[in-house]
Amino acid sequence: MQKIKLKVFRPVLLWLINILGSDIHDAETGKIIGHALLLPWRGRILVLGTGLVLVPKFCPQPRLTYWKRELGFTLHPAPDFSHEPRS
Repeated sequence: MQKIKLKVFRPVLLWLINILGSDIHDAETGKIIGHALLLPWRGRILVLGTGLVLVPKFCPQPRLTYWKRELGFTLHPAPDFSHEPRS
């Protein structure tokens, strides 16, 4: 019974995220890297709707202010294991 409810609820939730979400731009390049819904919740930011590994990053600002900071996202770089021998 519980799994049936989740199977019905998940597509509705993903549809809402798709409707209410916004494009996520890379903080370094400005390119669109995904589409997600950002929700502040108990001092955290929930990123819903993307399967990407995002790295939060504070964006540079022209004037130093501590009361307002802009948070951007970048993609996590691919792992580089060039020092590992091939087997």
